[in-house]
Amino acid sequence: MKEMTRLDSRAAITCHEFLHKRFAPNSFPGLTPDAPDPVVEEFKNQGLHHEQMTLETLRVLLKGFHQIDQTQKRESIERETAQAILDPNVLVIAGGFISGIAEGELAKAFGVPHVPNDRASKPDLMVRIGTRSDGRPSWAPVDIKSHTAIEENKSNWVFSSPLQDLLPNQDQRSEGRLQFEDLHQLAHYTRHFQRLGIEGDDLWVGIIGRDLENCVWSRIGDVVIGRGKNQDSFLAVHDEKFAKAKEVIELSIIENEEPTKKSGIIPINSSGKMGCTACMYKSTCLKAMQDFDGGSGHVTLLARVTPLVVEKNFPEIASIRELIERPATNDAMMTAKIRARVWQRGIPELIDPSSPLEIPEADIEIDIDLENSMEALRESEIDEPIGEDRLYLYGFGIHDRTKNKDWRSAEIDTYSDYSNTEEGEFSVMSRMWDRLQLEIQKAETAGNSIKIFHYSPHEFTWWKRFAERFVGRPGVPTLTELEEFKIRYLVDLYPIAQRISFPTMSYSIKDLAKLAKFTWSVDQAGGANSLFKYRDAINPKIDQRARDEAINWLDSYNRDDVGATFAVRAYMRSLKI
Repeated sequence: MKEMTRLDSRAAITCHEFLHKRFAPNSFPGLTPDAPDPVVEEFKNQGLHHEQMTLETLRVLLKGFHQIDQTQKRESIERETAQAILDPNVLVIAGGFISGIAEGELAKAFGVPHVPNDRASKPDLMVRIGTRSDGRPSWAPVDIKSHTAIEENKSNWVFSSPLQDLLPNQDQRSEGRLQFEDLHQLAHYTRHFQRLGIEGDDLWVGIIGRDLENCVWSRIGDVVIGRGKNQDSFLAVHDEKFAKAKEVIELSIIENEEPTKKSGIIPINSSGKMGCTACMYKSTCLKAMQDFDGGSGHVTLLARVTPLVVEKNFPEIASIRELIERPATNDAMMTAKIRARVWQRGIPELIDPSSPLEIPEADIEIDIDLENSMEALRESEIDEPIGEDRLYLYGFGIHDRTKNKDWRSAEIDTYSDYSNTEEGEFSVMSRMWDRLQLEIQKAETAGNSIKIFHYSPHEFTWWKRFAERFVGRPGVPTLTELEEFKIRYLVDLYPIAQRISFPTMSYSIKDLAKLAKFTWSVDQAGGANSLFKYRDAINPKIDQRARDEAINWLDSYNRDDVGATFAVRAYMRSLKI
């Protein structure tokens, strides 16, 4: 008898088209994966390193810690997992794996028939919570993550326990919720444990985050998402998504055996660490989305038209052509129709034509752009720092428009420090702050107006960090002074750009720079390369020539980033909308 297809802990949050390709390979002859994304690979490697550090810490702190050798065959790992679950002296299991063999061993020990499951579970840790009323051990799944464990949320509670105690501490309660993707993995394990009869009454689940100090616990049965009338049980939402993934796999298997029986799955553009960013088939899927409906394109190609926006506002529409043709039934659909029309025509339009586009102008315009060591992750929509995030370079361009209106006449320069220290960060920020204050004073003394432009709130976040981290040092502004500085001089171009619909897939500065006919002078310009160039720049173990090459690359890259903000602003000013 053929064993059922078992789904892993990421099934509920895995892209359906990825599942389609995996389980219907006959429908994709010649399919080849993209080259590994270096940022994603680095992120994975750092995550594995963090996990190993955590396990080493726990091994020292905890009694009854049982770590399973992962070099064994899968069958041996499963049997050892089952034995550890049943051993009263084992309190924590690291590296356990539960599938058919472990299930069979547990069923035999409990004296019940073995009923095959549709899940396979490999939590980073299993923690013994106690003993059930039927005498079986109760276990809780815990995963180790390199990000912060808690998200702000007023509808849920979390409970923190120091690693040396580990078990849930109900006295340490605070508002918040575990991250959405983490909850889905933990829900997967919970449902599996329930089928095996080893869950606890409270359905505890936990995350050990990057602080390596606490385990954050949650009663997953009590977790809710949404608010008010739209509030749902998280486990119910998980069950629905898991069932949908299972259906996709079943349809894909049928299609693989009989190609005429199409599954109906089509690629969609999704973001984040579980979306297209980290997918090995993103190039193939992008082409399929562009070719969808005879070349009309899939609606998720449109900027800010996410799968969630589609699901909530026009779930029956998949193609850009169809979106244009259908009458709008809500505001979100009306905005999406504008984006669809712009995509089709290639001519930018205002999202709200009733409100004129205004881009502030000044006699002296300064554009600024910083570089921080973890920016590549933000660009890749992976909002999880790996290591200490350091600001090491700040570029600026000064354009005196009283002398020459062409932004290309701007003088661009940089401040940098590659010591990879807090003091180095202070040096860059303080020099930049002093220079901006000097330029403001010069302009206003001469009777000239002055504005300082940047792209995204990222810049001001770092200025606040500067004020908070180095509070009290000479020359460091207070938060109040920063807010006044922001109101009087700073102009964030990002929200202004978002008032316009462009024929692009995103509002990234690099996408808009293409419309402005601006190109970077360095090879492989982008946050991914900057991550590795910075690593070379601060590495004392490599040749000084290689370090200098990396520093020069970073300096040129940042100068072009500054130039890009000038170019994009000039382009937006030129639009007749």
